Amino acid sequence: MLGTAATLHRQPASERIRRAAIALFNARGYHGTPIRALARIVRVEAASLYYHFPSKQEILTDIFVRVMDDLLEGLQDAIQTGSNAEERLRAVVRFHVLFHVDRQAEATISRSELRSLTPSNRRRIVAKRDRYETMLRTLLLDGVECGVFEIRDVPLTATAILTMCSGVSDWFSNQGRLTADALADAYADMVLQLVSRDGGLSSARLPSRRGSGRRYTPRRRPGT
Repeated sequence: MLGTAATLHRQPASERIRRAAIALFNARGYHGTPIRALARIVRVEAASLYYHFPSKQEILTDIFVRVMDDLLEGLQDAIQTGSNAEERLRAVVRFHVLFHVDRQAEATISRSELRSLTPSNRRRIVAKRDRYETMLRTLLLDGVECGVFEIRDVPLTATAILTMCSGVSDWFSNQGRLTADALADAYADMVLQLVSRDGGLSSARLPSRRGSGRRYTPRRRPGT
């Protein structure tokens, strides 16, 4: 959401531009958002935008980079929270789901606008995505090697998990029947049932978040 005009005005210009771009790209698409519309919301001349970002492409790339860097950092933190493969995978799934709930607009853009990046920028982002998926694959392989997970095709399973968990950004609403934490728990249960020899619902469950305050605190960038 863009927030109030007063809120936007108090932010640094680069953050106001970024925040407005996230809202407009999410609502209209990258190609459907002219620079003039972005400048109008930020209340600056269109030429002034280029002082902060050389082009609209640079704004889009900046959104992608920030999302992927935050995902990579959060994934690393989640992996370190568990004492075994099941706990680590549960923490990873919960992080991924909650990230895509808390930053729905950015997540939607990062899934729908990859084609809008220039070839060089796309390669840069794809490299980060590959690194993220490789970290998940390594976690799954560790579980297989220690006899906890039973997975026939680790790359396919990693892709399936990421696709399923990222998809919550398309439909989740705070007005729905599930809280974000309950959703994250449910997805973690499903993933562990998918990969674990014993169904993954006993030793791996972490203390429930239902009915309590969140323990997940997203690393929100300014303007997100």
